[in-house]
Amino acid sequence: MAALVVTTGFTSCSEDDLDTNQYNKSGVNILGFGPMPITRGETMRLTGTKLDKVREVLFPEGNQKLTPATTFIKGDFTVQNSEEMTVTIPDLCVPGKLRLLTDSGDTIVSASNITFAEEIKVTSFSPTSIHPGDILTIKGEYVWNIGQVVFFDHVAVNAEDFVRNTRNEIQVRVPMEAKSGELVYNDGSDGAENIVIGNLNVDAAKATGVSNANPEFNETITITGENLDLVTAIDFPAVAEVPFTIVNGNSIQVTVPANTVSGTVTLHTASGLTTSVDITVPLASVSSTDPVDDVKVGQTITIKGEKLDRITQLKLPGISEPLEKGQFTQSATQITFVVPKDMGDGKVTLIQHENWSVESGKITMHSDLPEQAIWSGQFVCSGWNGNQDLAWGGFDWKTIEAGTKVMFYYKKNNPGQWGCISLRHGTDWGGLPSPIPGQFDLDEDEGVLSVTFPKNVLDDIIANNGLVITGDNYTLTKVAVPLPVTEVTIWKGNEDLSDGRQPYIGSDGGAEFTANNVHAGQVVKFYFTTLSDAWWFQVFEGHWGPMYGEWKGENPDDAAQVAAEGCIKLKLTQEMIDAALTPGGWGGIFVVQGSVTLTKVTVADV
Repeated sequence: MAALVVTTGFTSCSEDDLDTNQYNKSGVNILGFGPMPITRGETMRLTGTKLDKVREVLFPEGNQKLTPATTFIKGDFTVQNSEEMTVTIPDLCVPGKLRLLTDSGDTIVSASNITFAEEIKVTSFSPTSIHPGDILTIKGEYVWNIGQVVFFDHVAVNAEDFVRNTRNEIQVRVPMEAKSGELVYNDGSDGAENIVIGNLNVDAAKATGVSNANPEFNETITITGENLDLVTAIDFPAVAEVPFTIVNGNSIQVTVPANTVSGTVTLHTASGLTTSVDITVPLASVSSTDPVDDVKVGQTITIKGEKLDRITQLKLPGISEPLEKGQFTQSATQITFVVPKDMGDGKVTLIQHENWSVESGKITMHSDLPEQAIWSGQFVCSGWNGNQDLAWGGFDWKTIEAGTKVMFYYKKNNPGQWGCISLRHGTDWGGLPSPIPGQFDLDEDEGVLSVTFPKNVLDDIIANNGLVITGDNYTLTKVAVPLPVTEVTIWKGNEDLSDGRQPYIGSDGGAEFTANNVHAGQVVKFYFTTLSDAWWFQVFEGHWGPMYGEWKGENPDDAAQVAAEGCIKLKLTQEMIDAALTPGGWGGIFVVQGSVTLTKVTVADV
């Protein structure tokens, strides 16, 4: 059945004659043409606007396609008036868009296709197996009336893009997007029915091997297989769209990115089909961490594993800035570093590159600080419910100093199963800034999670309405912070002991202890500077009584303590205090000697 096709043309504009709008009352437009489908040699009627400004009517040309400038054939036309013309259909035209060439040289293109009435009969297509980019030949009667050849999964080629289009034969270049499946055609009309031609086997890329499945980073590897010239993109694990070179249809060369990980290398094609190979790249792993319990500032932690010489950064718990390569000692099997001040409880993250990191065992820092509970109770956390008692004014976080270690006492609800504590701020339960992670996995069934809150974290908590504690599978019993540490100076000077001096520290009778209410359990700190690593220092009772302690630079723990805090510590017993408070008519609280320069002596809670 023939019908008038209603359509609207559009093109670029030239003053007031043409417009980029699909319809312009003051410009050239195609409103409709027909009847459709039509027979070649017949005359059709075309309606529109400003048709008296049309210089040529162009139809898609059959036979062999050469260049875009010669793919159209002129149709004879007669302008009836500015809104109507009649056009004779050329013998050699094929289905496609109608084009009107205006006096100003612009082109109006129809939205719908010209279609033809003769019945299409396809008798054969060849080859039945083909490579994308090659020529598919379809033969039959009136095959030049085919408006579209459609490959599997809706990949269509329009008649205007056929390589050859004659009455008995059309040739189509197989699109790179084509894949195996049903081959169909239609006449190009709106809503046209697809007619099955047959099944077409289209080559697909297939990777079968790799020159080195265990490559080094930045190594160029060769992927082998079939039809690899169809590959359009290569993704490595964690790294997309890596540049590559197609050597031929059977091989591709590509350089392994420095920031990839082990896994599957995926080769993509225009058809959407993929193929892949697996690689294993050298990635660091951790087998042990020592020590992990009661770790003190200045101690050396040793992390063992494999390929640890590839680690570039260490991210320490509680510390924002990571240790960079060169700030720690490393070999292929071992990394060591000295514990800095302010390091908190948790795992050390060993970073190889932005897509690969591993963790040490959980480290628990030493603390003999007295503590103060800021919350206690029985908060059962299950399924990410939240405790907001320390939020929304429930606690004044401005009273906490930057660098404070906050301790969360917990016990798992279901021992042996996974659990975690997640710390959020009050506003919208948002996450805390780095270095606080989204959650702390609980390795032990019962214990204390110690988290150091640096200034940026405290500022965030204060600005966002306090702290919310959430997570899963634990009961929180207490949240505590260390009590403020008091430290009073009982002696200050600059005594070089290397020349044999043996000064008394404090007064005979211990007036300094009495004035400051010194008691057993407190710590006396002797601050000094050293001239060499072979230093030594001794403390005696102040009337040349028993020696209370001896410290040496050759002792790793003593050296670490002095390096970290600039002092050694002597814990007071009641016997020491009693001796200090007993007058002898001479002497002092302590007598010291050594090879150091003593600068200050204090008494502190810890």
